[in-house]
Amino acid sequence: MRGHATGQTSARIELLTPQTIGRIAAGEVVERPASVVKELVENALDAGATRITVEIRGAGSELIRVVDDGSGMSRDDLPLAVERHATSKVRSFHDIEGVRTLGFRGEALASIASVATLRINSRQSAGSVGWELAVDFGVRHPLAASSTQTGTTVEVKDLFGNVPARRQFLKQPSTEMGAIQRVVAGYAIARPAVAFDVTSDGRPVFATSGSGDLVDAAAGVHGSEAVADLLVIEPMEESAFVPGVTVDGWIFGPRQHRSHRQQMVLFVNDRPVQHKALAYVVEEAFHTLLMVGRHPVTLHRITVDPHLVDINVHPTKAEVRFVDERQVARAVRRATHQTLAGAPREELPRVSLSFPPAPDARSMTQTIFSPTASRIMSSTPREDERATKHAQPEMPMLRVLGQVAATYIIAEGPDGLYLIDQHAAHERVVYETVRRQMQSGTPDRQPYLEPIIVELDPSEDGVLERSQEELRAIGFDLDPLGGQTWMVRAVPAAMAGVDIRSRIHLILRELAEGGVGDSWQDSVAISAACHTSIRAGQTLSIPEMRSLIQELEKTEHPRACGHGRPTMLLMSQGDLERQFSRR
Repeated sequence: MRGHATGQTSARIELLTPQTIGRIAAGEVVERPASVVKELVENALDAGATRITVEIRGAGSELIRVVDDGSGMSRDDLPLAVERHATSKVRSFHDIEGVRTLGFRGEALASIASVATLRINSRQSAGSVGWELAVDFGVRHPLAASSTQTGTTVEVKDLFGNVPARRQFLKQPSTEMGAIQRVVAGYAIARPAVAFDVTSDGRPVFATSGSGDLVDAAAGVHGSEAVADLLVIEPMEESAFVPGVTVDGWIFGPRQHRSHRQQMVLFVNDRPVQHKALAYVVEEAFHTLLMVGRHPVTLHRITVDPHLVDINVHPTKAEVRFVDERQVARAVRRATHQTLAGAPREELPRVSLSFPPAPDARSMTQTIFSPTASRIMSSTPREDERATKHAQPEMPMLRVLGQVAATYIIAEGPDGLYLIDQHAAHERVVYETVRRQMQSGTPDRQPYLEPIIVELDPSEDGVLERSQEELRAIGFDLDPLGGQTWMVRAVPAAMAGVDIRSRIHLILRELAEGGVGDSWQDSVAISAACHTSIRAGQTLSIPEMRSLIQELEKTEHPRACGHGRPTMLLMSQGDLERQFSRR
């Protein structure tokens, strides 16, 4: 069998060196900087910490420092902490069946030390001596006395410095920092009795008080403004109780939603987990309350007998298996339904729009059938003339017939029946208006008589700081008030009449997820256009629909919105005849 695995006939089987073994093992445990932060925070929590500080530089590649006030480690235990499979949390395999700590394998510090420079300072009590241990890419240095505070401080520098190929697979710094933030935020909201303080490159990210109150913890992570929509999962009624399973936590009402599931947080026995079945159960409870493609913001803390859950099924302990998955899912479903049942019912979002006066029947007929009608918005007669001469029709002239489901405009064209997505169509109109004004450097603003105050969560605040120049180029006038609070003095004129506070949150959340444009400026324009346009579910009058179609006809690329979704679908006359068996 020798050599068959490599295709060579002369290869010999040899034992790998400890350094190679360490780097390979690190690949399972240390996938990215967020993996390191997760392991260090878990160690701090297992040590009984009541205050944890996380300092990040260079999105974790330069520095990760985690400081806790936990029980610390002795001089004898500190060297063992960086040995593989050395742990104080289990003594035999059978202990895993009832383990209540977050860690138990004894691999984390050893794996981290093999791909980074590691410094651990630890002291057990105020009267004892502290000790420092240093490991540089798997090479351990002698212990040294230290004057550190009670607890443990772990510094990880130059992550993946000895495996540059791993660094090539890291995402953009904002993406990696977002992953770190989600990891710590999950523990912060699930462990409200522990105070967390997170900074990135010297800038505060978020902080929680450690008061023990779930709502306080949620406010520290998501911002006090968002907490207005928070619904606490109260103890279930006796009729809904599922024996052996306890569920608590909170959910945000339907007004708070995301385009991803990353803020649907599940904890099982204080351990963050990924579980498709339970995530589906939570989303199913929001059925009809959220638009397709949107996901809720939730925290479910599930407590079951440790002997009824297997936590040793994933290298990073991210997945678990239950003895009775249906029973757990039933408890989560009932808790979520009961909480949502007590939430106030909200009307569909409505937008006030200012359309140009609807044309009379004669001018409308000319617009529909005139082959020389201009399709490009312009500001001077000369530009109109040039556009008419060179424009290539991107869509036919349409006659509006009505609206379906307060979402789609029905229109007749020369080649059949059109269905126009009113949101996508208006997004295209607003996007091209915004982009044109950005290029001209003269955005059309709508000032407020009284500025609007907006409180952001940490990720939104970071994106807004990065995007100030682009937002001002669009027409926003924003000033920081300190902390994560901003004042909005003006908005683009094309976006006047909407609930700008809620729309700013939506714009910044999409940008925090990376945006969709070819450049950051384009991403800002696309997000701003999308989240300030007409929404699905809004009833429009015939004149408003006509005006919207006219504006869409003038755009350069009317067939798709800024996100690339189609604005219209066509059913040709032939399609209609086939459907009605006329051919």
